[in-house]
Amino acid sequence: MARWQDFRTCPTCGLDLATGEGERGCAWGECPYLPEELNVWCDYCRFNFLTMEGNSPCPDPMACDHAAEPLSHLDTLRSWLAARDASRAGERVP
Repeated sequence: MARWQDFRTCPTCGLDLATGEGERGCAWGECPYLPEELNVWCDYCRFNFLTMEGNSPCPDPMACDHAAEPLSHLDTLRSWLAARDASRAGERVP
């Protein structure tokens, strides 16, 4: 199993890894435990390539020199989110 597949957020963390919104359970600005394979944020400007939101200084964030790596992580994050959501749905079933 790949490291990203086994990743779980801290129990007290309300940070939405897809949007970057929510209450963090720690004093870190971003998750220090997030596997690189799930990081869809530009390391230079913090543009979110999943939501296409942020203040990118690039005229076209998709053509940015820093876009290749986070763009390569989109499918991995989507898979992780789907598995997490399926797991949560299964926990709610009596």
